[in-house]
Amino acid sequence: MEKSTRTEEIPRQAPSSAVMLCVVGGLSLFWACFFTLLMRNSFLDPSLENLWYHLALRIALLVGFGACAFGVSRLRVDSTARRPPLVLFAGVAAFSLVAALSPLAYLALNAPLPLAFDLAAWALSGAGLGCLFFLWVPVVSNMDKSFTARCMAFSAACGGFVYLIINLLPSYFSITMLVVCPLASLVAQRIVAHDAGLCENAGIPYATSKENAGLSWSFGIIYIGYGIVFGLGAGSVTQLSGDVALFGGTAAFILLGSGIALVFMNRFSGRMSQIDVLRMVFPFLVVSLVCMTLFTGVLYALSNLLLLAGYLFLVVVSVAFEVQASRARKASPLFFVGMSQTALSGGMAGGFALGLLASATGTIDFAVLSGIALGLVVLLALFITFAPRRATTDPDEAADTPDTHEQGHWKVRCAAVAHDAGLSARETEVFFLLAKGRGIEHIQNKLCISGHTVKTHTYNIYRKMGINSREELLDAIEAGVPGALQSRDRA
Repeated sequence: MEKSTRTEEIPRQAPSSAVMLCVVGGLSLFWACFFTLLMRNSFLDPSLENLWYHLALRIALLVGFGACAFGVSRLRVDSTARRPPLVLFAGVAAFSLVAALSPLAYLALNAPLPLAFDLAAWALSGAGLGCLFFLWVPVVSNMDKSFTARCMAFSAACGGFVYLIINLLPSYFSITMLVVCPLASLVAQRIVAHDAGLCENAGIPYATSKENAGLSWSFGIIYIGYGIVFGLGAGSVTQLSGDVALFGGTAAFILLGSGIALVFMNRFSGRMSQIDVLRMVFPFLVVSLVCMTLFTGVLYALSNLLLLAGYLFLVVVSVAFEVQASRARKASPLFFVGMSQTALSGGMAGGFALGLLASATGTIDFAVLSGIALGLVVLLALFITFAPRRATTDPDEAADTPDTHEQGHWKVRCAAVAHDAGLSARETEVFFLLAKGRGIEHIQNKLCISGHTVKTHTYNIYRKMGINSREELLDAIEAGVPGALQSRDRA
């Protein structure tokens, strides 16, 4: 069971349009590479004659990604140094290196590469993509809630479009894109991280994050179950012949899942828990799996792609929930997102493994596997129905009491004063703690910054608001107008 204790979240300021564009562009390059390797592609798959080989390589990819997610969930990023561990950068570089060397080795040998080499290359590629994704997580977590949802949805949609372009290009251009995209995404990440900084919660140790998060055991089970179903759908797409229609359909359903996630977060954010989100995915799964069991041809392909849309919806919404939960519970966003991605990747690898079993033995086909997956969905429905309400964290969930109403009014008033005074994102965080009566030592420990930095931010806050003391700061909040504006009005 999860703990009910919550810590108060400090609102972030919305980033500029330039920052959002940079984040969306950088993350879209990650998604493009991920979709290219996970789904059917036009330049790697044709050289593989056996379906089981396709599936085995995807399993290696997901195992690498999941292993990276598991390791990163235990990392403590030094937010004061504003630079993640070098191993994450090395992982991204390794991905580009493998993407360049594998085709060259194939051309040099003029023969298929050994299975062991391919499995190692795809596992390393999965780990490299995981490193790139988790380099972005602390940066995105440092932004406000609406930005997190928008950038995840827009980047996934744009990533689907880039995936389509990669598959329509000649093979040598496609491979070049696969080499360059992660490096370009890394450059964008460093630009944004330098300007916006890292989320202070990224510096929280694993043990503290685990204790504060209080994730229930049902959290992993649900994500693993969903992952198996999504993996089965993605594995079924791999067996279809690759053509423009399939690649265009894949990009279209990626856009569909991302768009639904964006609409959902804009409309229901703060009014639904994450367990409700998991329940909302059921229509995707049931419709897709029933059609996969009953139909062939175009309807079968569309059913698989609908599962892909469900996967995108779940990932986008879950990440948006989890980075908010990390702030509310004072836990590392790397821990929250890392644990969910570990379970989801492990489940997807299991789904691909079912397809591999069917392909290698020839005893069962994908229609039968779809029926098995449908039974799994029914079991998950029963499990989630009777699981604890708080199987995962809703960052906005709070009791409807007079105290919380009063705190809400106070926070809104503080946010308005900070905005009118033109405080920066970090100054706003310090301002909220000053407004709560916190001292320098408490602020530096909570935000993982030095006491000198706290004093500098406090000086800037007082200067921008035109005040000289904590009492004047509180008076400005109670009045709802910064002291500087009050002075200007009197003048």
